[in-house]
Amino acid sequence: MPKSFHFGLVFKGILLAAGIALLISLIFGLVLTLTPLQESSLVYNIILGMSVFLAAAITTYRAGMKGLFYGISIGAGFLLLLLLLFTVLSPDTPSWLNFGEKSIIILAAGAAGGIIGVVARG
Repeated sequence: MPKSFHFGLVFKGILLAAGIALLISLIFGLVLTLTPLQESSLVYNIILGMSVFLAAAITTYRAGMKGLFYGISIGAGFLLLLLLLFTVLSPDTPSWLNFGEKSIIILAAGAAGGIIGVVARG
C-alpha cells in the first residue's frame, strides 16, 4: 500500500526553509556590517535557493518518498509566504520579473533538494 502525501511535512518544510533563510540572512548581514563587501541581489537569490534546497532535502529525507512532490510543494509554499510577506511589509508593488526569477530558483532548488533527500535516504 503506497504511503500518502502528508501536508504536515510540507508545512514543517516551509517553516524550516524560512528559518534557514532568516539565519543565513542574519549571518550575511553581520558579514556586510563587519566587512567592506557590497550587497547584491545575486546573494539573496543564493540564500533563498540554499534555504529551500536544504529544507526540501531534510523533509524528504524524513519522508523517504515522493521527493519531487514534497520539494516542489515546499518551494511553492515558501514562494507564497514570500509573496505574502512582501505585499504586507513593502509599500512598493512587486516586480513581477524579479518574482519570476525567484520563482524559478526556488522551485528548481526545491525539486533538486527533494530528489537528493530521497536518494540520500536510500
